[in-house]
Amino acid sequence: MSDDFIPTRASLAKKNACKEVEVVTFESYKPKEKKENDKKYAIYEDDFNGEEFNIKQAKHEVMQFGMSGFTSKRKEAAKLQLAIKLGAKPPKSKYKNYKELLVEKKREKNRESKVNKFQQLGKNSVGKSIAKGKSFDRKRKKGKDGILDIYGKVTKVSKKN
Repeated sequence: MSDDFIPTRASLAKKNACKEVEVVTFESYKPKEKKENDKKYAIYEDDFNGEEFNIKQAKHEVMQFGMSGFTSKRKEAAKLQLAIKLGAKPPKSKYKNYKELLVEKKREKNRESKVNKFQQLGKNSVGKSIAKGKSFDRKRKKGKDGILDIYGKVTKVSKKN
């Protein structure tokens, strides 16, 4: 049987597998060191003075400067909004008498029902029609006798020679 053996690619690769071992070593990326004599960035480093520009801090300072021109009540409201924006809990709503609250809700419900009725009739909140097209003309309603009455009658003019 050894005489009938036909070598294949797999059998040849298996024989040569031990001989061809490839060793790979990993080298991490090392950034190049900056040259201190680089003139391109030298201008910016002098103006920088080691302080980083913080966009959030600048935005906060602009807000504070803007609030300084407000009146006391408006300034307090602006500070409250800023605190909420920064993550503070909003204040609780003010206390209302329960009877007054019920009356207010009833008024609101009546107002909404009135608006809904007008909408069903095709009118706006004032009661004026919202239908598009020609507006209602009282003159047209008067002349119901015939079609030509709306436009008037044609009189025959005789020619005098």
